[in-house]
Amino acid sequence: MFRFVLALVLAAACACSPSVAPAPTSGALSDDRIQLLHTDDIHGHLDADIVQSANASSTFRAGGMAQLAGQVAAFRARAPQRTLLIDAGDAWQGTFISNANKGEAVTQAMNLMHYDALAVGNHDFDWGQDVLAQRARDAAFPFLAANVVESKTGKAPAYLRTFEVKDLGIARVAIIGLTNPGSATIVKATSVTGLQFLAAADSVRPVVDEVQKQADIVVVAAHIGTAEAVQLAHDVPGIDVIVAAHDHFPIQTARIEGRTTIVDAGAYTQYVGRLEIVVDRTTHKMKDAVRGGVLTAIAANPNVTPDPEIAKLVDERRAEGEKYTSRVVGRTTEPLTNLREETAFGNLITDAFVEYGRQQGWKTEVAFYNMAGVRASFNAGQISYGQLYEALPFSNTVVNVDLTGSDLAAIIDRAACVNGRLHMAGVVVAFRFDGGTPNCVKSITVAGAPLDAARTYHVATIDYLLLGGDGHTGFAKGTNVIYGDVEVDVVAAYIAAHSPVSPKVEGRLASS
Repeated sequence: MFRFVLALVLAAACACSPSVAPAPTSGALSDDRIQLLHTDDIHGHLDADIVQSANASSTFRAGGMAQLAGQVAAFRARAPQRTLLIDAGDAWQGTFISNANKGEAVTQAMNLMHYDALAVGNHDFDWGQDVLAQRARDAAFPFLAANVVESKTGKAPAYLRTFEVKDLGIARVAIIGLTNPGSATIVKATSVTGLQFLAAADSVRPVVDEVQKQADIVVVAAHIGTAEAVQLAHDVPGIDVIVAAHDHFPIQTARIEGRTTIVDAGAYTQYVGRLEIVVDRTTHKMKDAVRGGVLTAIAANPNVTPDPEIAKLVDERRAEGEKYTSRVVGRTTEPLTNLREETAFGNLITDAFVEYGRQQGWKTEVAFYNMAGVRASFNAGQISYGQLYEALPFSNTVVNVDLTGSDLAAIIDRAACVNGRLHMAGVVVAFRFDGGTPNCVKSITVAGAPLDAARTYHVATIDYLLLGGDGHTGFAKGTNVIYGDVEVDVVAAYIAAHSPVSPKVEGRLASS
């Protein structure tokens, strides 16, 4: 699919960091160094993306696991016995060709690439624990999470391990896994029933103490954002490297917090991270690191040969998927973006829910969709089912729920004022944001009339929100719950019926 070009974000390292010569990307690795290769937030991107240049005059192929594997192999060849390859989570969920077999193909590709470990991300739980356990059995590498325990036993599930130790000759490296501590509120409740997600520092601290007896260097693969990784480094001494994830924010110059180096390769196989760790040959501890230029873009390169087995796997998955994804749904005259604010795309999605609910006889008046659930953007023009699927990949079900006006107002207040932003249809909300303080909403109208706290309203949303997703527990207070069709199919039908669509930002969420 076509994507907007993403700018590489450069994060500056501490000015007082030791000076080390730049790392070469070819030739043998210096014998006092180990090489940490890392990815995160692959989100099912087996295939390369077709990317438009900044001036829209040309396109090029970027990412994809075959090209990623080729680049990894080229780096690994520099020092096969002193190279680690790890992933910091959210590996499968996001594209049709991955979702169709629930991440099995991505796991096959990761096996062929000889990953050493994966720290599970929140989206790795999306299809439930049985599927996650099956993927762990499929994998030739361990799934790690130090902060996930069963509520009944207080122990880690059988399919997860806390850490892995790898002996690289000149040093033993411990890899501790950490999933997102907020997973209980950002994963569908039915997928994480019986699990607890513990705080990052409290979970990692005792494990660091344990692994320091078995290993020389401590790496935490953490499905948390860079800011949270900085806090973890501050709270838990003894971590040498944190591989961050979750916020899709690539770091070209590794960040330093205290003695900890923090890296992040972004998302969607756009980059592979490569951190060279300098080892003290006497103590075997991490002495330093080459922190500049730690990301390599994954794009066609005459010096890198895509992995042929993975390329074959991707071709097979693409051919199977194109039976469904190549279908043109319709056209849009406007760009459709996934910003975390009112957007034309968000308005289109919720308008589709309203129309669908009325077609089902639900008498829908209001609709909501979580802003974080829109995962891709695309330009004006034709929309294929595959494009739409990448934007709405979670297979949530559209539902009806009847809510009182007071409960509806509480949901809107939380979305506008506190957290868990929502796209909306059928309502116009005026609010004055005050740094996350509740009760910042000034007015709410439904179909042009002031919201009536005592009245019952017919609301269309998704089962993810109904079950408390993004912390929206208010939907569960409703009655007359009716389940409908999958969100992407509802939106596809709406676009087909109204093509070409011309959604606009209309001031449904008006901040003053």
